[in-house]
Amino acid sequence: MSTETIEATEATDETGTDAEATATAPARSDRLRHRAPARPEATAKYVRVSARKARLVADLIRGKAVPEAQAILAFSTRDVSEPIRKVLESAMANADHNAGLEVRDLHIVRATVDEGPTMRRFRPRAQGRSSRINKRTCHITIGLGLPGSGAEGPA
Repeated sequence: MSTETIEATEATDETGTDAEATATAPARSDRLRHRAPARPEATAKYVRVSARKARLVADLIRGKAVPEAQAILAFSTRDVSEPIRKVLESAMANADHNAGLEVRDLHIVRATVDEGPTMRRFRPRAQGRSSRINKRTCHITIGLGLPGSGAEGPA
């Protein structure tokens, strides 16, 4: 071992870094793997309905228990209740499979509907003119949690 190597080792010892402590610290991937599980949620993107119409149905189920929300969506006459029901079922499956939670005990702690991109189409009008038709989309996100847990915590 050369003298340069010995000096480098002594320099690390003087700075106070313990070689054994760094060797036993978990790797970054292990820390990510063993962190607390995030709240189970599901998202549907680019749903072909306006966000304003979807928010009307999302407001009906926000804060409700999962079986009650399923009943509300099953008997809702709005067309957007079908994609929202599918997102709710996906969130329930995520809660059961990924987090191992009992689905009947969960509540909807987060139900958001964000605007997606708008597809612009043009329609011919009188005297050679055209008018724009906006076909709006939205992103639906439903997060489940235990009652009283609120919207805090990792999303």
